[in-house]
Amino acid sequence: MTEHILSLGALFLLALGTSVIPGPSNFLTMRIAMRRGRGPALAAALGTTLGCVIWCVAAAVGLAAVLAAAPWLYKILRVVGGLYLIWFAIALWRAKPEPEAAEPPPGATQAAFWQGLAICLTNPKSVLFFASVFSAYVGPETPQWVHWAAVAVVTATCLVWQAGLALAFSALRAAQAYARAQKPLDRGAAGLMGAFGLSLLWTSG
Repeated sequence: MTEHILSLGALFLLALGTSVIPGPSNFLTMRIAMRRGRGPALAAALGTTLGCVIWCVAAAVGLAAVLAAAPWLYKILRVVGGLYLIWFAIALWRAKPEPEAAEPPPGATQAAFWQGLAICLTNPKSVLFFASVFSAYVGPETPQWVHWAAVAVVTATCLVWQAGLALAFSALRAAQAYARAQKPLDRGAAGLMGAFGLSLLWTSG
């Protein structure tokens, strides 16, 4: 019992470290928070969290074994993820500045949710985490309660971190700072997204 509790504590630290590392999901939530406000940003956080839940389910049904038996699947995911990030980077680069007091356009919340989900599902960092670290907690030799606890730990960590970003970067000061420098901030985010996407394509050969 104590051994499993300690291992779940270690999983929490690993999940937190993976969440904190700068990546596409974090950049997306921060950018939506500053540009669209709290509601769409929280929707993006929920989309990202749903992506984590889906990867949890994939790990539970044998993600690591599938990738070991068919490594080409991981290569395809890297290519798809790279292309999606490059497409998203181009859209960010071409985004037009908006007035500081502009209300989110219709459908902004739904769009943010699906963007968060898509970014999470196409992020190879997520695949590596769930196929290696997380899979160790949902093996056949692990008690069932540990399986559910591992899912709860990872899901809660993802949700709290992403929601924290959404709330912090949708604050008035962050929104005002973004309004004063929309174009360079958008293009900076586009450059980071594009570079990450290109790196995925480069290492997929």
